[in-house]
Amino acid sequence: MIYLLAGNPNVGKSTFFNGMTQSHVHVGNYSGVTVEKRVHHIKNYPGANLVDLPGTYNVSPNSQDEGVVTYSLLNESYKGLINIIDSTHLKRNLHLSIQLLELGTPTLMVFNLKDALINNGYIIDTKKVEQFLNVNAISVSARERNKDDQDLVVERLKELTPHKALKLDYPAAVEKGIRDIHDLLRHDIFQVKKKWIALQLLEGNEGIYQYLDLHKEEDIRRIVENVEKEVLKENIALSLKGAIFNTRRAFIEEIIEECLIQVEEKEHSKYFNQKVDRFITHPVYGIPLFMAIMFSIYQISFGRFLGLGNALTGYFELFWDNILVNYTAQLFEAIGLSGFMYGLVINGILAGIGGVLVFLPQIVVLFTLIAILEGTGYMARVAIMMDRFLSKFGFNGKSIVPIITGFGCTVPAIMATRTIADKRERILTILTIPFISCSARLPIYGLIVSKIFDSYQGLIIFGIYLLGIFVTLFSAKLLNLTYFKGEGSKFLLEVPPYRMPQIRTVLYQSLEKAKRFVKKAGTFILIGSMILWILANNGFDGFNVNPDESFLALIAGGIKFIFAPLGFGTWEATSSLISGFLAKEVVASSLEILFAGDIAGAFTISSGLAYVVFASLYIPCISTVATIKAETQSTKWTLFSVIYPFFVAYILAGTVYLILHVGFGL
Repeated sequence: MIYLLAGNPNVGKSTFFNGMTQSHVHVGNYSGVTVEKRVHHIKNYPGANLVDLPGTYNVSPNSQDEGVVTYSLLNESYKGLINIIDSTHLKRNLHLSIQLLELGTPTLMVFNLKDALINNGYIIDTKKVEQFLNVNAISVSARERNKDDQDLVVERLKELTPHKALKLDYPAAVEKGIRDIHDLLRHDIFQVKKKWIALQLLEGNEGIYQYLDLHKEEDIRRIVENVEKEVLKENIALSLKGAIFNTRRAFIEEIIEECLIQVEEKEHSKYFNQKVDRFITHPVYGIPLFMAIMFSIYQISFGRFLGLGNALTGYFELFWDNILVNYTAQLFEAIGLSGFMYGLVINGILAGIGGVLVFLPQIVVLFTLIAILEGTGYMARVAIMMDRFLSKFGFNGKSIVPIITGFGCTVPAIMATRTIADKRERILTILTIPFISCSARLPIYGLIVSKIFDSYQGLIIFGIYLLGIFVTLFSAKLLNLTYFKGEGSKFLLEVPPYRMPQIRTVLYQSLEKAKRFVKKAGTFILIGSMILWILANNGFDGFNVNPDESFLALIAGGIKFIFAPLGFGTWEATSSLISGFLAKEVVASSLEILFAGDIAGAFTISSGLAYVVFASLYIPCISTVATIKAETQSTKWTLFSVIYPFFVAYILAGTVYLILHVGFGL
């Protein structure tokens, strides 16, 4: 038994889904947070599942993620719909509601943000909504996760029964077009009503053509064209789509007039939002303010001054080295375990995993602070503020969502580009996102920077992140001036009101990222550390050979000359970079194993910083490359995503080394 959850972006749909299913889909206040549908069991409703569809303003898909909505309505088997609505923005939200009600599927309308609406001095009369629309309706505050509200949702879902499709009085030309298309549709047109399909075709829903096998597509398109001409001829509207929209808008105004009740005179919260926005999104100092906020976040996460993450990492390192590794070594010695197994576990597995996990506290602090920013609604303002700036490089404003996601992991960031409708802008974003420093690279920065710099660590790591952003923008501009020429698409983004972030949600997001990070440590890093240690301690002469005569030294030694101009032309450094293609976290663990913890002795300031620059920009990990291939469906762009970053990283790392080593003698 399936129920589909549909609604506009930023109406609290994911929060509602979390509460109803006891799951935790990522919750944020920027567009595109839900990229694919998600399914989970509904609490206290045995056998019932809830499908969380991507947020959309319209049934007609404008981007790949919105196409999931049309596909699900046409092809999936489901018992009913839950349409979640932002009570404080009824005029905009009810357009999608009208489209869903015209389908005639049993529907429960959930008016969310009841508390915010009351703060504005209004309430929704759900009884009048039910009478007006012949549909089940309730009012809730999903953020509060009130058990009574959740029980009421389940109760009303169980009451859902088939009802007549909503019928609006469209202009005569539109009604005739509906009848003409209806007569052309086959009788076996799946489970969806033919009148709804006809209306969607007139509205320009290309997803209908894509997801249904329409035998008379040319005839249907001819009817749509003729109705468009008739609408223009009779001056009904400026377009056929406009004629349909105007009819719905007039009906929505009737609903609001009838069902939205003012109970108290209050200053609307939007005025508060506007006052704050004038300062935060100011055209002159809005972006510098954002940069200052992000610098503060990195200082708290990595710096020595106010460095909460740095302090926690110190305690974690003491625990790992002085307690876990030390007592494990003593245990092995007590039971007489030595040689190969002792070295594999102590110097291979524990040294490798510890070299990465030691930075876990910094990662948790970083993403906790970013989650707080998301939860307040600030990141949506950043997207709008950055739109004009990003468009100069060929990006769409929605590219800010994948870019921000890329700081966590590049794979979901690339998948998040599905919210970008324009194919040119989408591929441009996919190809440049890998330059953004993901959390997997943090251990590399932390390890090298902490070993060769006594101070300014937070500033240096912040600079590495800025470099990644700069290279992303430069590469986008370069591609935009060459291969991806063309005018950019329009950017539309919902601006949510400012809200206090929920501590529960913020902590869950941070701990979820930490869990994925630890999971990688238990898979890629564990396996990679074992393989690296074995290769580094075995050679043609057997076990425990001189490292310079090991299998790993022979493999990496053949190509180490490539990195000599960058200052780190050793087989150890070369091997660690090769391992990074498996997973970036493995680079840090490789360095710990191969240099036996003596990172400071292996790098100078110039070679160490050049290494960090190269590692931050070079070839993406294998998971990212596979995702690029899946999303672009292009071998050409997949190869480009591997070759181009290598040369960019090489040039920039060489420049850094040349300036610091030759220019300053560091």
